[in-house]
Amino acid sequence: MKTVLTGINSKYIHTCLAVWYLKSSISKGSKIPDESILIREFTINDSKDNILAEIYKEKPDIITFSCYIWNTELILMLSKELKKLLPGCLIVLGGPEVSYNAEAVLKDNCSIDFVLCGEGEETFPVLYGSLLEGTDAYRSLSGIAYRTESSVVYNKGFSLIQNLDDINSPYTPELLEAAANRIVYYESSRGCPFSCSYCISSTFNGVRFFSMDRVKQDLNTLLLYKPKLIKFVDRTFNCNKRRAKEIFEYIIGLKSSTLFHFEAAADLFDEDILRLLSNAPKGTIQLEIGIQTTNADTLEEIDRVTDIAKLSGNVKKILDNGNIHVHLDLIAGLPCENLETFKKSFNDVYGMRPHQLQLGFLKLLHGSRIRKEAEKHGFVYRSYAPYEVLKNNYVSFEDILLMKDVEEVLERYYNSSRYGSSLEFIEEGFFPDAFELYYRLSVFCRERGYLDRPISYRENIAILYEFFESRISSQKLSICEKNSEVFRQKMIFDFLSCDSSCAVPECLKREKDLISVGSIHQLLKNEELVKEYLPDFIGAPVKSILKKIFFIKLNELTQDGEIMLFDYSGRDLLSGRYRSAAVKYFFLG
Repeated sequence: MKTVLTGINSKYIHTCLAVWYLKSSISKGSKIPDESILIREFTINDSKDNILAEIYKEKPDIITFSCYIWNTELILMLSKELKKLLPGCLIVLGGPEVSYNAEAVLKDNCSIDFVLCGEGEETFPVLYGSLLEGTDAYRSLSGIAYRTESSVVYNKGFSLIQNLDDINSPYTPELLEAAANRIVYYESSRGCPFSCSYCISSTFNGVRFFSMDRVKQDLNTLLLYKPKLIKFVDRTFNCNKRRAKEIFEYIIGLKSSTLFHFEAAADLFDEDILRLLSNAPKGTIQLEIGIQTTNADTLEEIDRVTDIAKLSGNVKKILDNGNIHVHLDLIAGLPCENLETFKKSFNDVYGMRPHQLQLGFLKLLHGSRIRKEAEKHGFVYRSYAPYEVLKNNYVSFEDILLMKDVEEVLERYYNSSRYGSSLEFIEEGFFPDAFELYYRLSVFCRERGYLDRPISYRENIAILYEFFESRISSQKLSICEKNSEVFRQKMIFDFLSCDSSCAVPECLKREKDLISVGSIHQLLKNEELVKEYLPDFIGAPVKSILKKIFFIKLNELTQDGEIMLFDYSGRDLLSGRYRSAAVKYFFLG
C-alpha cells in the first residue's frame, strides 16, 4: 500500500518531525519497500491547488496528516478534495489539534477515516499493519477514532510512550538531507513537570526522557550534516538540572559552529549552570525563556510556578556575559491581568533588555484546562484556530486591539535589532516607560495607515524619524534642534551598524557628515590606524580595505577630534551588528 506521510509547516524553514518519526516507526526492520512510504512536506503559504495536485500524483492508498493550529483548517479542506479524487484512499489524522476532539473531527468531516490521539509511534504501526493485512486489529487500540459503515467509534485514551528509547530515531540521511538549510528539531524529553492551565503539555503528568546515550548518539548524527540551528523542543529543557548540565557540557565541548536553541525556565538555573553557560562559546547557545507575566495573581491563577526575582536576576547574569542570545516571552490576555497590570509585566520584561521580546496572545487550545474553564473568567475567543482570546473579564476587545498594535511595532522595531541606540534614546529621554513608547508609536502608525500595509525596512526608518520629530516639536527650539540632531545621528549609527550598503537613507543624510575620499585614503595608508582598528587588514591594499569599511562624522556621538569607523568584514554572532569604533582625527595628520 502506497502511503504518503504529509507535513504542512508554517514556514519553509521548518520541518515536520512527526512525519519522520512515523516513517521510522513503520520502516525499520520491516519488509515494506522504502519507496512505498513517502514523506511530502509543504507550507501553509503554498498554493492549495499545488498541494492537492502533488499528493494526488502519488496515487496513495493511505494519506496521513500531522495536525496543528496553523494547518488543520487547510488539512480538512484538502482531505475533502482528495476524497473526491481518490475515494478509496484512507485518510489518517494525528497531532495535538485533533487528539482532544477526535470523535468530533470524524463526525464533522466525512472525508476523514481515522484519528490517532497522542503519540503515534506505537499506535500508527498497529493501524498501518492492520490495514496492510486487511484485519481489524486497530479496533482494539485505545486513543483511536475510526469510521464504520454506519457510525463513528471512539476508543478513549491518549497514547504515551513510557520508554522513549524504544522509539526508532527519525534522524535518517533522508531527513537530514531534506532539512538542509532548515531548522532541525530535536527532543531529549517529552512532557512537562508544570501544570500551566493554558498549555496542553499539562494535560498529562510527568516528564519522560530519552537516555543520555541516545541523546548524544542523535546529536552526533545530526552534526555530521552541519546544520545551522538545532532547536530542542523540550517544553522545559532544564526541569532536570543534572541532565541539563550534562547536555550543556556536551554541546559546549563539541566546539561546533551549530547554534543550539533551548526553551528553559531561568529561575531553575543554579550557580553551577550559570557558570557553565558563561563559558559557552559565543553563538553556541540560544535560550527562549517563557516569563508570560510578572503579575503574582495571574501566575497563581494559571498554576504557573515562577520565582520572578530569581528569574530576573539569572537573565541579567546571562545577558551580562554577552555570549548567549536570550529570547523572552510574554502572553497577553491571561486571567486576572488587566491592561494596567499587563503594562507592568511588559515593562518588567522589557527592562531585562533581552535580544528579543515576543509578545503573544493567549490561545485557548483544545484540551487545555483554561479552555474548559473559559466561563470562569468570561473568556470569549475565536471559534477558529488558533483560538485567540477576544476579550475576558479583565480586558476588552479594544484593549486586545491596542496590544496587537503594540505587538506589531515591537516586532518592526525592537525585535528587528536594527534600532537599539535610537529606541533607547527615545525611551529614556521622552517617555515614562517602554510600554508608553511603543503604545504612542503604534498610535502614530495607526493614524497614518502604516499598520494597514507591509512597510519596507527603509520606510520604517523614515517613520521612526518622523515619529520622533513630531514628538519633540513642542520643545523649545534650541532643545528641539539638539535632540533632533542627536537622534538623527543615533539612527545613522544604527543603520550603518546593520547595513553594509552604507547608503544612508535620505531622511537622515547630511553633507556635513561625509568625509572626502582623499581623507579616507590618507587614513587607510596610516599603518598605526590599520594596526589598531583594522588588524585583519594589515598589509592589504587600500582598495581592498575600502570595500569592507566606512567612515562618517557623527559629532554628537563621539569625542572632539573623532570620527566613526564601521567594519563590515563580519557580524557579531549575537546582535548581528557590524563592529564600529571611534577613530582619532590625528591619524590624518
